[in-house]
This record gives sequence, structure tokens and C-alpha cells, in this order.
Amino acid sequence: MQFDNILVHIGAFGKFQKVFCILVSLVAIPCAWHAIAQVFLAAETDHWCAVPAEHSLNCTEETDPKTEASCWDLQKEQAIPFKVEEGEVVYSKCKRYVAALWGGDPGELNGTLERDASNNETTSCDGGWAYDRSQYHTTIIQDFNLVCYKKELPGLAQSVFFAGLLTGSFIWGAVADWCGRKLTFFISLILASVICTVTSFVPSFAAYTALRFIIAGANFGVYLIGFVLVSEIVGPAYRSFVGTLLAVFFSVGYALLAVIAYLLREWRHLQLAISLPWFLFFLLLFVIPESPRWLIAKKKYKQAEKVIRRIAKSNGVQPPENMFREEEEAPQEIQKNVLTRQPTQIDLFRTPNMRKKTLNIFFNWFVNSLVYYGLSLSTSALGVDDYVAAFVSGAVELPGYLSSWLAIQKFGRRLPLFLYLFVGGVACLITIFIEPGAARATVAMVGKFAISGSFNIIYIYSVELYPTPVRSMGMGMSSMSARLSGVIAPVILILGKYWEPIPLVVFGGCSLLAGFLALLLPETLNHALPETVQEGEEFGKGQVLGLRTLFQIPRGPPADENKDQGETYKPIPTDEVKESPGETSPV
Repeated sequence: MQFDNILVHIGAFGKFQKVFCILVSLVAIPCAWHAIAQVFLAAETDHWCAVPAEHSLNCTEETDPKTEASCWDLQKEQAIPFKVEEGEVVYSKCKRYVAALWGGDPGELNGTLERDASNNETTSCDGGWAYDRSQYHTTIIQDFNLVCYKKELPGLAQSVFFAGLLTGSFIWGAVADWCGRKLTFFISLILASVICTVTSFVPSFAAYTALRFIIAGANFGVYLIGFVLVSEIVGPAYRSFVGTLLAVFFSVGYALLAVIAYLLREWRHLQLAISLPWFLFFLLLFVIPESPRWLIAKKKYKQAEKVIRRIAKSNGVQPPENMFREEEEAPQEIQKNVLTRQPTQIDLFRTPNMRKKTLNIFFNWFVNSLVYYGLSLSTSALGVDDYVAAFVSGAVELPGYLSSWLAIQKFGRRLPLFLYLFVGGVACLITIFIEPGAARATVAMVGKFAISGSFNIIYIYSVELYPTPVRSMGMGMSSMSARLSGVIAPVILILGKYWEPIPLVVFGGCSLLAGFLALLLPETLNHALPETVQEGEEFGKGQVLGLRTLFQIPRGPPADENKDQGETYKPIPTDEVKESPGETSPV
């Protein structure tokens, strides 16, 4: 008996699944914190050369704050070269005058204190840098002096973070399919909690970057396996809801990060504050069972039956008798003799239909990640306050996720995915022609809203398209393609320093292309998850794809059947579908 059929008897979304999904989905909050933290940990602040002691004013001994501020302003004016651009004084960030100050007592403020105007010789910041700490008290840029010739290093650190996500994408999906969802979840949780905490105390930029690589891989493992767990424990009618639930908590975490960063202006304090909550999730050890769907796929029927009976008991119902056939209950030694080879990532490409779907999904993930993180990491370029921009950027994801869930419930997966990617791409392209400020931020947030919705859809869509034996592998490799774009997203943002529209042109163009390619994927609404690799290959062969079926709403199960049970109809086998000219498949 397939697990979807068992859920009809024990409850497709009963009390057990509701509590389970909410608790597991909470992990998305710290995942969001660490995914976006670089925005605040490496926030750019104004900086200029520090003046050597022999040339500096004794500003620190001033008792009056106003006088002290005037002292620092005077020193900066006399010691740092500047030019006037559009009526504003712009000080050099990487040069200072060799003879900084002249005349008068350096320990006193008086009108005679000035630099010798005849000596304009400049030098590099050999004495270090001074930073504007009015907004950010410390950042990794300030602590490790990542300015001037080191100014590209924070972007490199973010690329290394995405490389960690890439590595995690490759590892965790395979581990989860081989060793089980529960074990993989807690291994990645241990890594995340320990390494995130240790990062708060790193002594160097190299150590920070190395640990961020591990953080990325571990955090991704927690999120990915959490997503797979909640998707596999519920009936088909509720998969999109629980998938969206994880995304909603991610959005909540994103918005909360802006509040936490506003309250904690020291980057080490912020890193520690967003790391310690990881340890609370070890309490899930007593809540999370192994995925019964995975146990059945691995023919571990006795263990699967224990989990199913636990779910049934919690839901207040009786499990069905004889859940598995006699040959399925055979001793493990006999099963090993008849088992086929262990499925691998190659099965995603071995057959033509599965290969086309997989490559399409990969590209869609690539584009979603590119646009999502490109917009998320560039909030400071929108011309509004960093904290406000980050909070709004996170908050706007919430309606994006919820609206996408409502859309895919009614219109299927394919049409909403196309529309959200299309809107996101158009918004990015329009932003090119708007000056930084509130208007540009508004249009950019429309793009963020749309790309958040499409990211939510592709997560759910991918789970439904990949068969159970390779589902975690498929999700891992899909995410791996997304992390490739994550690695280059900071680089594309850097290119914007040479020609400002480059990032938005790339984001918008790729989003439009991915939207049209999504029309070639088969619809999955109201279809059971494919349980074997062969089912995954056959799924979608009978569907007519492309623009002419774009607005055809998928047909659901009869209204009087399987109501409130989460059961869904099986697609009609392709060899039984007979189409007349001009008609589409009934699926």
C-alpha cells in the first residue's frame, strides 16, 4: 500500500502533522538570519585615513560632545584630501596628506590651526583607517579593515558562503536519501549550532570566511531536510501549504533580523544572538520521526509501520490492517537479494523525460536564487535606510509566499510560476530607469515580492516532480544549481560599480527566460507523488505543454470523493489517453 493511500486512513493533515510541521518549519527563522546576516555583518560605512598621533588633534580629551565632534571634523578637514561633487564635499577614503596639520597647539582648538596649503603631498593610509560608527558600531569591514585595496573581500566572503551552500546542496540530499531524513537533519543541526556560535569569536577575516562556508552548508542541510520532512508527512492536498509554511517562517526570520540588527550594532553580538537559538531545536529529537515515505521506499516496512501507528494514535484514528503485502514484510535478508541497485543522481538524467524536467528545474532554481539574493544583498543601494529596507524586503516576502500558495491551489503550479517570474523580471528591468529613493525601492520590492512567490512555487513544484527514491538528491542538486548563481550574484553586484544597470539587466532577463521555460514542465496539481524512478519518468508524458495550455486550469478530483482526506486521483495512464485533433490531454 502506498503511503498516500495510508494517509487516507490515518489522516492526511491531522493533529500530529499540524504540530510536526509547525515545529519543523520554525528552523526557517535562524536559516533566514544566517542567509541574510552579511547585509549587516559586512555593512559598508564611511571611512577615511586615520591620522598618525604626531599629526592628530587631542580630540578624545574634550569633555563636551559637541566640541569633540567639531574637533574630529576639523582634523578630517585638515588631514584628508577632498573634492566637491554636486555641491557636496567628498573626502578621500584611501589617501591622507603627509603633513596633516600645521600651526598652533595640536591639543587645542583655535582659529590658527590649519594645514600648510603649500604641501599637498599625499600618502596611503599607513596608520590605518577611521570609521563612521554612528550607525554600525562594528562590522567585519571595520574590525578587519576591508577597505581600499581590500574592498572586494566582503563580496568574496559572500561568494564563499554560497559556495558552502553549493557544497551542502551536493552532500545533504544524497545523505538524506541514503541514511534517512531524521539522522541527516540532526547532523546538519549540530554543525549549524556549533559553527555559527564559534563564528562570533573569530580573530581574522580568513577564519570568518572559512566558518561562513561551513555555516552555509549546515544551514542548508537543516532547511532542505526540514522541507522534505514536512512535504513527505502530509497528503497531496496539503503539500503546497506545508511547503509555504516553511517559506513564511523564513520571511518572518528575515524581517526579525532587521530588528535584531537595529538593536545590536556590534557584529559579534549580532552573530551570537542569531546563533544561540539553534540549540533549542535539539528538543525536536523527541518529536521528529523518520519519514515513513522514505522507510517504505527503502522497504523498511516494520519501522514504517511503527511511525504510521504513532501518527494514527496521535490523530485519534485506527491505522489500516495489512498495510503492506506479505512479500513486503519478508525478512530483511531476503529483501536484500531482490532489491535493485541504489538510485543515484544519475537517475535524474538517465531517461529523456526525467532529464528534460530536471534540467528545466535546475535552471529555474538558478534564476530564482540569482534574482532573490541579488535583490536581498543590494538593499543598501535602494536609497533608503538599511534597516527599513531590510525589514520591508523581508516583510514583502510574506504576501509573496501566501499569494503564491493561494494561486497554486487554484491555478496549478505552471501558470503561477510563469506569472511570478514574468512580473519579477519586468520589475527588475523597470528599476533601471528609476533614480535611487522611495520610488525605486517600491518597484524593487515588487520584484522581490514576485521572486519570493516563484521561489516558493519551485520548491513545492520540485518536490512533486522528483520521485521518492531520488527526491532529496533532486532537491539537493536543484539547490546546488541555485547556489551556483548565489556564488556569482555578489560578483554581478560588483560589476554594477562599473555600469550600474548590469545587475538588473541580468536579473530581469534571466527571470523572463526562466518563466517561459517553466511552461514546458508538466502540471502536478492533484497528482500523487511519484513513488518510483519509473513513475517519475512516465509522469507528464501525456500532458500538452506550452503556451496553448497556459490558462487551462488543472482539473481536480470529483467534489464528492476523498473530501477532507487529502487523497487525490491518479493521473490517467498515457497509453489510455486518446486525443482527437485540437484536444488536449485530460490531465
